[in-house]
Amino acid sequence: MNINYTIKSGKKAGVICAPHRTKNGKFIVSKTRFKEDYIEVSTYEEIKSYVDKGFKVRMSGVTEKIAPSLVSKESLVFS
Repeated sequence: MNINYTIKSGKKAGVICAPHRTKNGKFIVSKTRFKEDYIEVSTYEEIKSYVDKGFKVRMSGVTEKIAPSLVSKESLVFS
């Protein structure tokens, strides 16, 4: 499974983002931007499961340095 997001506007329009991997190797899903609400997951399948329940996933740039930000299901591409 692959999960990506393409930035739509601004200076970085067209940059492709993927789930952001933290220093401990996990991915983050959350319903809010607050750290205390973050849930760490290990696989893309877990990400998809949470996203289907209304969570957002932290995404960052693949080829360019883009700060991680939460992205909702409507903007994500699953393949």
